[in-house]
Formats: sequence, C-alpha cells, structure tokens
Amino acid sequence: MDTQQVDQVLARLADHKTVWARLPIKDKIQYLVEVREATLASAERWADAEVKAKQLYAGSPLIGAEAWLAGPYGVVAWLSASIQTLTALDTGADLLEHVKLHRSVDGKVVARVLPFDRYEELLFHGVAADVWMQDGVTEQNLRANLAGFYRREDPEGELALVLGAGNVSAIVPLDILDRMINCGEVVICKMNPVNEYLGPIFEDIFAQLIRDGYLAFVYGGGDVGEYLTRHAAVQAIHITGSARTHDLIVYGPGEDGQRRKAADDRAIDKPIHSELGGVGATIVLPGPWTEADFRYQSEHVVTQKLHNSGHNCVASQVLVLPADWDGNARMLREVRQRLDESEPRVAYYPGTEERLGNLREAEPAAEVLGGDAKRLFVADVDPATEHYGFRTEFFAPAMVATSLPGDALEFLQRAVGFCNDKLYGTLSVNLIVDPKTRHKLGADFDRAIAALRYGGIGINAWSAAAFLIPRAAWGAYPGHSYTDVQSGIGVVHNALMFDKPLKTVVSAPFRPFPRSIRGGENTLFPKPPWFLTNKTSESTARKLTEFAAAPSAAKLPALFSSALRG
Repeated sequence: MDTQQVDQVLARLADHKTVWARLPIKDKIQYLVEVREATLASAERWADAEVKAKQLYAGSPLIGAEAWLAGPYGVVAWLSASIQTLTALDTGADLLEHVKLHRSVDGKVVARVLPFDRYEELLFHGVAADVWMQDGVTEQNLRANLAGFYRREDPEGELALVLGAGNVSAIVPLDILDRMINCGEVVICKMNPVNEYLGPIFEDIFAQLIRDGYLAFVYGGGDVGEYLTRHAAVQAIHITGSARTHDLIVYGPGEDGQRRKAADDRAIDKPIHSELGGVGATIVLPGPWTEADFRYQSEHVVTQKLHNSGHNCVASQVLVLPADWDGNARMLREVRQRLDESEPRVAYYPGTEERLGNLREAEPAAEVLGGDAKRLFVADVDPATEHYGFRTEFFAPAMVATSLPGDALEFLQRAVGFCNDKLYGTLSVNLIVDPKTRHKLGADFDRAIAALRYGGIGINAWSAAAFLIPRAAWGAYPGHSYTDVQSGIGVVHNALMFDKPLKTVVSAPFRPFPRSIRGGENTLFPKPPWFLTNKTSESTARKLTEFAAAPSAAKLPALFSSALRG
C-alpha cells in the first residue's frame, strides 16, 4: 500500500472519528453483537489458518491452547463481557452489581471480576480473579473511576494507530476493540508481517465497522509503520511488541535515537499506549509435595514457557526455587524432562535462532533439550549476578533457573525482592504454593502478593489467564515512563472499564480435580485446557468459545465432559 492510499484511508477515518465518539451506546452494542456473530462464523477458518502457519499436526493439544483459546475464544469472551458493560451504561444500571469489593492487606480496593455470574462459578469453580485499584480509589469513589470516556460530554473523537502483534492472534482484534470501545477512537490497524495472513479474516469479522468508516486495516513493512506513526492524522498509538520497537517509534533509530532518549527528546508528540513484555518469573514455594504434584507442577511451569513456542510476552523465563527445599533437585529434574519431551515444533517467529544464539553466547553451559526443538535451559544461575536471562526477554523456547535460601517465609520475601528489583519488566509473575504452606504463611503470603510490582500475578495459575479473563485489566504495573518503558504504559481488555487499575491477581487450585478434593481444596477445576499435555484442549476450547457467545445450561454437560477428560 503506497502513501497516497494510506492518506486516503486516514482521511476517511478522520472524517468519522467524531461520529464514532458520539455514537449512541445502543449502536455500539449492535456493532459488537455483529462482530461476535462474525467471529463465531470465522472461528474455524481463523484456527485452521493459525494451525497451518505454525505447522501444528492434526490432533495436537496445542491447537486448543493456541489456535482457539488465544484466538477466537479470547475475543468472543471479551465481546460478551463488553456487551454487558455497555448495556449497563446504556440503561443506567450499576456496573459493579455483580462485583464483590474488599480491601487488600495493604489497604487497596480490590474488585473480584471472576466469577462474575453463576455460569462462571460453575465453569471456573475454585478460580478467582481480582483487580486491585491504585491509591486514592475507595469503595465510595470507585464508580466515579469507571468508564471515563463515557463520562465525557460531546467528545471530538480521535484516530488511533494500532500496531498489530505478530504472535498471539487474539491480540490484534482485542487491541482494536479496546481502543474503539473503551477509548472511543476510530482505528487504523497495521498488521504485523508475521501474521498478516489473518488480515482477511479480521477484515471479514470487522466488516461492518470497516464499511461504515470507523476501522481500516493496512499492510506492509516497517516503512509503512513508520509513515503511520509520524502522520499528522494519527493522534494516538497503541503497540503490543518490544521495548526496542517502542523506543524506535518514540525516539528514532541509531545513535541519534539514543541521544534523544537520554534527553527525552521525542521524535513524535502523540501519546503511546503499550504492552511490551519483559522477563517473567515463576516462584515455587517449598512444601510437602507428592509425586503427582511434581509431575503436574512441572507440566505447569513448562506450559508457561513453551506455549506458543515461547513467543509470548507473558512467558515464564526465570524459575525461582527454594535452595533449602528437599524438592529443589526433583523439581529441576522434572522441568528438564518436560522441556525435553514436550511436542517438537517449528520456531515460526522471526529471529528465534538469533535470540537463542545470544543466550548461548552469554551462557555457553546452556543445555540443549528437545532434540531438534532446540530448547535451552540454564540451571543454577547465581541470583546475585546481572545474568543475561534476568535483563533480556528471550521470546524463545529458553529458560533459566536460580535458587534463594531460607525457610518458606524467608524464601518468599527474598523471591519478591529478587523479582521486583532484579528482573526486567513488570508484566507478569507466577507463584506456586501448596495449600498447607499457604495456610501456614497466612497474612505474610498476602503481604508478599501486595508487595509484588507486577501488572499480572498468578497464584497456582499462569498469569496469562488474566489475558483471557475479559473483565481483568491486562498490562504492566503502573509507573513506567517513555525513557524507561519496560513492560509498557496502560492496560487493555478491562471490560468493566476501570480507570485506575493497579494489577490483576488470578488464583487457582494447587491440584486439579479430582486430586484437589482429596487434598482438601474445595474446587472442581480440572487440568486447564491451555496445558501442553491436555488431551481434549481443542474440544474444550471450541465448546468454551460457543458457550462464551451464548451461555446455556444445555451446553454445560458436554463442556464439563470434555474438560474433565483433559
């Protein structure tokens, strides 16, 4: 697409930005209903295209985890949640009618956004998601800190550029929808060359919005992206990508870009909203684990690493183990085995070999696992060093492990400090803790969660679950600047439209059903469908997608049957 064509597209969008901003909520609801219907109609085609591009074999558990859950399901779930929110706004109903509020151990207002209704109580029994608010938000003023765009009178509207992510397919439509619905902007989306094959599918899904002049897609390389970021018609930018790309946009390339960054002399003056990944960690607390626990939790850790072949901003990269735990060596052995035997796959994302090579150069002792899969694992890293793996996001199938001393409480406190102060980025962190240890730690565990400076925290859950929970806020911990952007600025998804979220905490059982019941946990939640070893992930993900579009008690038996066989 040449610049003249891009100019024409931008001019048409600019002509419609005020109309869109002031469009009655009823009309926006109707658009979302149409987008949801089109997403369902295109879901099979969407998933098939991703399977082909990633060269996954028929029947692979990865199809459900990646092509469905991280694709159509994530979008359909968000659409349904946002339709409910807009309906409440339109009718004057209380947005928080189904949301329980409480205070965290450090006094933050916390909104429980999952389960939201009786169906979610059944489907996600034993799983909870809480959105913590920033300082200054109280139970009394929380409603005044919701849906800020919809409190504005006669907004003029803005034109936003969404630079599409190339890895997880749901990101592109979700970023578009966030800017259009939560922010009231018309959008031009530039597809990433890695997954631009999805562009025609997305154009079909958003056909009505494109037809009416509120959305457009463009394609091309970095030159098109650069032209768009500097175009006078573009008033705001959202990027899901890397901090390096962010800095290129804000300050420009080369030595001149570095000089500009040092002086905070921006090449563009429009606001940049971003989600940029970082170095994620999984903290494993010591406890009285069984053989089955080691097996399950090692699968859990390796799923956090190898989902999407490690090409995830939310991938776990640093395994933090308790040095004085008698299960330390066993956990390392199990993780190695799972990394080695997990399904081989093509490294589809550009630059993977280069990034793995950089790690091998920095850490010559890195183990190569998985045969041709070329997964790298580095154990026994000294936590006191400035290790390459602590400061650089791999975005590849590679993991490092380190250990910290102390009993459960001492270890936890050290692990929190290590993650906050040593690792680059603030997007996500995971903790694995058995029920007895958590009970013994009591309020000290709660204080540790409060102290973690991360936008997404998973307790016995991969923090990526917050990405899929539509009413959760997804993004970096607040406080980054353009000169030190780390994991980004702002949040997305956030279907309840919290104006000042701090972080999202997702909690899940330590053991899957039925072992959870035998272990004293009151939950029916089975092995999650995103696990690499879930045999029925595709079936479950399909059924979850259909259910999210139109919940019905009649759909529950088949859905439960598939989930429990995973």
